Amino acid sequence: MAVETFGFDDFDKVLAQMGAEFGYTDVNKKVLVPALRDAMKVALPTAKSLARSNTGKMQSTIIVEARRPTDRDKKSKYIYSSDAAIAILSVAKSDVSLGEEFGTAKKSGKPFIRPALESNQTRILSVLSESLRKKIGKYKARKTGDTL
Repeated sequence: MAVETFGFDDFDKVLAQMGAEFGYTDVNKKVLVPALRDAMKVALPTAKSLARSNTGKMQSTIIVEARRPTDRDKKSKYIYSSDAAIAILSVAKSDVSLGEEFGTAKKSGKPFIRPALESNQTRILSVLSESLRKKIGKYKARKTGDTL
């Protein structure tokens, strides 16, 4: 599936302007991180439904996290040094969860994280777009005293 993106130059300009006016850390914490968290939560039910459920323990450890990338995150090939915020759908690391997602020498995997992200990518992007639009509008209105 191909994903078409547009408007990133304008979006980048808006974020840069907001960062200059209100502070980059504050914009990151109040706009980017919550919008990413909202979007990634879309895949959470699918991941839980696909995960092995014999005890329910693994399902209960599947979480969504959004934050500024740490130094450890930046060592990943999927994180760029310019990334202001990241969102992660993850499960508690264990032999069972790794074996289920990727397989072992003795059995093939039954992935649940990757298919949850893949099957929900259109909805994730849609929720991210709408959440950013709303959060940027609310944040700018609150900071400038304007009403929408």
